Amino acid sequence: MTKREASDQLARLLLPYCRRGWESPNGPDHEAGWWFTAALPAAVRDALALVLKEPGERPNDQPPEDWLVDRAGLCGGVLAGYTAPADPDGPRMRVDAIIVPASQAQGLADEIASLWPIDWGGTALDLAVVEGLATMATDRVLWAAPGPEFRNADTSNWVDAAFCSFWWD
Repeated sequence: MTKREASDQLARLLLPYCRRGWESPNGPDHEAGWWFTAALPAAVRDALALVLKEPGERPNDQPPEDWLVDRAGLCGGVLAGYTAPADPDGPRMRVDAIIVPASQAQGLADEIASLWPIDWGGTALDLAVVEGLATMATDRVLWAAPGPEFRNADTSNWVDAAFCSFWWD
């Protein structure tokens, strides 16, 4: 597959999940890139297959993207991130967040903390921000907490979150 074909396919896969509020008036810029949110795990898995990455790569010390995709599929969740389908060096993307039903969030926090240590000590959960959301695709955050605070809190008192987003910057 040529870079151009991979670029076109990546754009087709992720464009339905483009965060419309963040794009330019002329539409998404496939070279400079754009944010996607609430992307289905199958679409993200197919998109990741189009970009060159090392297996198990952990940008920002977060869990590997393939693991996040798997967890989203198992938890009934979705994913968010950034893509530049027409980057001159070839299509690129990253998965920055997993969004899961609030009922799955404590279990996911426990998994992240137990499975993904970081070199300097601690875990990937220590670097995550957890946000409570009313819907999977919302920009409106009801509450936010550092990963360890979320894991150790009684979340039954947290306001109206139907979904939780774990993201890494």
